[in-house]
Amino acid sequence: MSVSVQFIQGLDEEISGISLRKRRDTGTKMVVLFFERVAAIEKGRSFVNQVDKLFLRDEEGEIQVSPNGIKFTFVDDDTLSQAECSFDVHSEAWERVMRFFHRYADVHGFEFSEPNI
Repeated sequence: MSVSVQFIQGLDEEISGISLRKRRDTGTKMVVLFFERVAAIEKGRSFVNQVDKLFLRDEEGEIQVSPNGIKFTFVDDDTLSQAECSFDVHSEAWERVMRFFHRYADVHGFEFSEPNI
């Protein structure tokens, strides 16, 4: 099975960067994904007010996460510069999410190292 990230089921997105963070106020771990392009937008599909699910798929199965939000940055009115999607990862799911990102890094040529958070 391939390793994929999807806003809309069946339409793969390509991550351009990943940042792992920790919320100062609660200590909750957070993942921020960066995209240079978003296939869901390019294919003429639109998001309804907000993205409610992000699907992370690999050989172990599917992880559904609920984004805290997604931020789009445009160079002009029509050209997407970057999209940033963040979501919280609770302790019980952290190991599984990290296994997914290690696989994603291997398949897509990322250098991925886990921080001490």
